[in-house]
Amino acid sequence: MQRLKKVATKLLMVAWDFLASFLSVFLAFSIFEEYHMPVWIRTLMVLKTTLLIWLLNLVRGGYRRHFSEPDVIELASQTVCAMCTAAIQFVLEVIVLRHAMPTAMFISYALLLIVLTVMGRLAAAFIVQLYQRQTARRAAEKAPSADRTVVYGAGAAGRYFYDRTLKGTYLQSVVAFMDDDADLHGVHIGTTKVVGGLDKLAQTLRDLRVGQVVVAIPTISGERLKEIHQICRENGVSIKRFAGLEDASNLHNAQMRPINIEDLLHRRRITLDPGAATDFVRDKTVMVTGGAGSIGSEICRQVLSMDCKHLVVFDINENGLFHLNNELIQKGFEGRFSLRLGSIRDRARVDEVMTEFSPQIVFHAAAHKHVPMMELNPIESIKNNVFGTINVCQNCLLHHVQKFILISTDKAVNPTNIMGASKRIAELAVQTFDRNSAETEFSAVRFGNVLGSEGSVVPYFLKQIAAGGPVTVTHPDMRRYFMTIPEAVQLVLEAGALAKGGEIFVLDMGEPVLIRDLACDLIRLSGYEPDRDIKITFTGLRPGEKLFEELNMTQEEVDHTPNQKIFIMKPIEQDQELIAAQIKDLQEHLNNENLHELLQGVKNLVPTFKHEL
Repeated sequence: MQRLKKVATKLLMVAWDFLASFLSVFLAFSIFEEYHMPVWIRTLMVLKTTLLIWLLNLVRGGYRRHFSEPDVIELASQTVCAMCTAAIQFVLEVIVLRHAMPTAMFISYALLLIVLTVMGRLAAAFIVQLYQRQTARRAAEKAPSADRTVVYGAGAAGRYFYDRTLKGTYLQSVVAFMDDDADLHGVHIGTTKVVGGLDKLAQTLRDLRVGQVVVAIPTISGERLKEIHQICRENGVSIKRFAGLEDASNLHNAQMRPINIEDLLHRRRITLDPGAATDFVRDKTVMVTGGAGSIGSEICRQVLSMDCKHLVVFDINENGLFHLNNELIQKGFEGRFSLRLGSIRDRARVDEVMTEFSPQIVFHAAAHKHVPMMELNPIESIKNNVFGTINVCQNCLLHHVQKFILISTDKAVNPTNIMGASKRIAELAVQTFDRNSAETEFSAVRFGNVLGSEGSVVPYFLKQIAAGGPVTVTHPDMRRYFMTIPEAVQLVLEAGALAKGGEIFVLDMGEPVLIRDLACDLIRLSGYEPDRDIKITFTGLRPGEKLFEELNMTQEEVDHTPNQKIFIMKPIEQDQELIAAQIKDLQEHLNNENLHELLQGVKNLVPTFKHEL
């Protein structure tokens, strides 16, 4: 049936071109009545025009496409086709057949041919659109409740989604639009009306028997999304997004997907300078330690997409390397990366890998990061986070690496746990290496929690919800900064491009989030109500935890960068010889495995370290 409709439409277009040829010739002769010419010549001119217009349309594919909307390119193409037909006709009439016809008559004929053929395409577009919209409206009226959809967002994304439903890409029947912009209320998009804003959403869902809401505002705030989500839940209506964070400027790649926790925590869209980050890594050999981890693997994905010369992934996690290898091959990066198994504690192994590949940029993401686990194993934290970092830095000097970027944490600021203190010592070591290096630039990037990372609170809460609860939160007032992994890595790469050596870059993490609110959002996303269906219990702070993390110390001076989301902490003046001596003492305490002296050595290096010795 659909094929018959397409054939019928194309036959009508062919017939219209014949009618346009006939009318353009006979109307031109009617305008110039003083020019007499036998009917058979006029008929011959009609036939020649028709054959030419058909031939040119066939050549350009004009009859192969289903013209369903007034596409500017199509109309321009049809105009050129009609002009070429008139020009060829002029050559045939004047030069070949030597008819002395007035030039003004040919101009009138050409203009008429252009107008009439283009009008045919516009008429076809109007009729097809009218048919589609009437069909969509009738389908929406008869559609089962599950398919009856309200589109929240009457801008470009919402209109694009609606257009895709008319073309059958999505099977939803759009029964209403809603938008926060009051100027759009009452406006019709096709045959569908923008009925109001958030205040009318609940009533609209009930009155129109809606089964689904599609949010089509790429830049919608997390708070507004929470409000829409809550109303949908109260009315038993499912909710999805069309066009996520990454889709604001490329709707053709937008997809429908369920709401997730990243959406509800969505802050203002980060403005990046992709050119700076791309220029930083393009045609460079990049090494990523801890490359199989959450942050490390995303660095790998992004530097490969930015055309680095070669990527070296270094990690102790063999399973992680195996899975990352499969993923990168599937994404088409085969031959552009190498995987190497090893520990940053093994200086000889790091040297071996750097000798093999001679990296120009090193991102140091390898670290022990789990706070409670490091409280149970403080010696391992120092071995890995401090002396593993020093091993990598020493090898960077030896192999003339251009830039070294340490991935640090907000827990390094006024630390209350051994993990944070070890990362603060790593920062001090990096700045010390930079002061003593004329060739390699050493810098660090400091940021908070990332959603979806290994050991993150989000998957932990989801497992508890799946088990029926309770969801355990340490303290009702605990707050943390959160950022998505791709977002954090984009800023890390840009900070790396800005680095000149010695800086600690701090990423603007937005507003801190109450962990209790995060738990409530996850419970609601899972279809339950907090404290009714799934209980939330408070377990008390764990060893080394604090209620609120900081991003910089009071004595650190803050400088701005061209990116408002990246700040620079100026290096604090330090006695380099004293730090070197204290790190040497720390190494001795580590060798002696004297925990009390080790913690005292940490305290000497990090005076703001608040910990039970």
